Amino acid sequence: MLSFFKKSLRNKLLTIFIGMGLLPFVTLLIYTLFLTKTKIVNSIVVEQLERTKVVASLMENHLNSLSKEVRFLASLDLMDDLLADDIDRRVSRLLIQKYNDLDLDISFQILSPSSVIIASSDKKIVKSSYNIKDFPLEYGTKIEDKKLFIYSKIYASFDKNKELGLLVLRYSLENLKSYLTHQNSVNSYIMNPKQNLAIGKDLSLNIDFSNKSNSFIDNEHVIVYENLAPLLKEWYIVYAVDKSVALEFVYDFIKFMLYMSVVIIILIIYISLKYSRDIIKPIEDLTAITEDIITTQNYSTKLEVTTQDEIATLTHSFNRMLETTSSALNDLEEENRLRLQRFTQLIDVFNGIIQTKTESECMNISIQEIKKLTDRENLAFVEDKNLLQNGKYLELYVTDFEKDIPIYFGSISLDIERFKDKYEKDFYSSITSMIMLQLDRIRLIQRTMSASNAKSAFISNMSHELRTPLNAIIGFSQFMITYEELSEDQLDTVGNIESSAQYLLSMINEILDIAKIEAGKMEAQMQEVDVLELLNGSYNMLSPLASDKNLEFDFIYDNYKDTKYLLDPKMFQQIILNLLSNSIKFTEKGSVKLELSNDEQFLKVTVKDTGVGIDKEDLKGLFNDFTQIENVMQKKHKGTGLGLSLSRKMAHILGAEIELQSDGLGFGTMTTFALKDNR
Repeated sequence: MLSFFKKSLRNKLLTIFIGMGLLPFVTLLIYTLFLTKTKIVNSIVVEQLERTKVVASLMENHLNSLSKEVRFLASLDLMDDLLADDIDRRVSRLLIQKYNDLDLDISFQILSPSSVIIASSDKKIVKSSYNIKDFPLEYGTKIEDKKLFIYSKIYASFDKNKELGLLVLRYSLENLKSYLTHQNSVNSYIMNPKQNLAIGKDLSLNIDFSNKSNSFIDNEHVIVYENLAPLLKEWYIVYAVDKSVALEFVYDFIKFMLYMSVVIIILIIYISLKYSRDIIKPIEDLTAITEDIITTQNYSTKLEVTTQDEIATLTHSFNRMLETTSSALNDLEEENRLRLQRFTQLIDVFNGIIQTKTESECMNISIQEIKKLTDRENLAFVEDKNLLQNGKYLELYVTDFEKDIPIYFGSISLDIERFKDKYEKDFYSSITSMIMLQLDRIRLIQRTMSASNAKSAFISNMSHELRTPLNAIIGFSQFMITYEELSEDQLDTVGNIESSAQYLLSMINEILDIAKIEAGKMEAQMQEVDVLELLNGSYNMLSPLASDKNLEFDFIYDNYKDTKYLLDPKMFQQIILNLLSNSIKFTEKGSVKLELSNDEQFLKVTVKDTGVGIDKEDLKGLFNDFTQIENVMQKKHKGTGLGLSLSRKMAHILGAEIELQSDGLGFGTMTTFALKDNR
């Protein structure tokens, strides 16, 4: 069954149509049966709760307004008339006027300090008595049965401590009926459960007034109530909604839906069968023709349009797609051919330009190549912009290496704005970039060669002009020390001359060695070398220097298997002597250790010392020419700053590497010479 549905689009559509048709209906039916009733009841509860709060607020505002009115009347200067005999003339008229304005079941009355009614809106009760002690506060309210008394004491305007009497408003709570709802399905009333008093139609419902506001549902009603505090704090407003009336529409709608379900289901199945057949038939025809196009690769095939609906629109779109696809394939094939041709031409131009040696040769070759691409014989290199006509030509810039800025070099008289194709413009812009790079390369090579020739001339002159007199100074100094009878001060002076000359000669030799290495004139004379023997010689050579400083100087080779390596013995020994002499020079106390080890991959020579150490930030810079670190030891031992640089350069010639490690100032230094096994 599953495979049947998977292979048949018609069955899928039929299932989808029936499902889509039934789903809203079934959903609506389920929603109506199970959820609508609850939602309507809950909606009624929320609505009636809001209504009770609004009505309670209106009642509270009404009573507060009356209370403010009583206090306002009691504060009028007119009340000073209570001290006169004609009290009924103005005060009584005022009370009667206020009674008429409010048009409620109320009465205004003024009690004298002796509890006698001396003025009232109801003349029948004038001169009757009332216990004024029932109104103990300056102003306030009092409830008796269904009557609310709102009162305020009256004081003389000229003496606020002189009490003239008490203004009382007797208000019948039956007036609040105007705020109640009177409908067939909704009943509201005001209830005092403690005194079992009610205003309005009391349904005698079993209500628990334990909360200030609440709602609940019994078999017949949806009931909500709200306390009328603060003025009527023992009274509640109650709303009761008849459930049967509220849900009458829902029950009728459910009956209608059940009756219509059979008709709707039959109608949905019929429409689904019809439309699934109408949709699938053109698609099947379209699929068959599409398969034929895929097989034959004939994109000129046209599909016949037999309908006027969306399938016809799809067929027209498919025909246009076939035309567009065929045209796009042809255009793409042609474009790919042109792009490949341009790429090949760009490589040929690059190969021609990159082989040029001079600026003029570069420009001549470049113009020849561009002529081949454009078939234009009038192309030329123009140095002056003013000689060019209006247009965007191929401008060339080169780098001024002194100022590190581009400067104008010239232009090729090819106006690229004549090319409409953006890719053609980019093509010639790429050629321009190649030409400028080659010009910079030629100029940089010429600049480098000039600097190299100047450097070689300087080194040659220095070798000839300085080494000869220095050798003479050293020779004469040694002769005077050996054969002349000199005093101690004279010996010290001649000794300083000899040592300074030796220092200058060693500096010149190091500079010459570095120059030879950079010029590629220093080559290693490789031969099989006994490394242990060479290191023993270096150790013995520098042992007296370590002994003079009372340093512990050890040579450790426990992890070395005696074998021979291809090395230049002179370079190797010079490197080791440089590393050892540096360690001894910059170690005042402690030890210097020379360690030799090897394994299947590397030969390692390590020099460790407990000397002054090096700050980690200065480690990399020590291998630069003429670089020295400023510290206390450096001030005592002068140097050229070339030893480590020369050692690393010689190590690279031997195919080795030198690494320098230190944990910082005061923690010593470890230098490692590592040579990969080259046997």
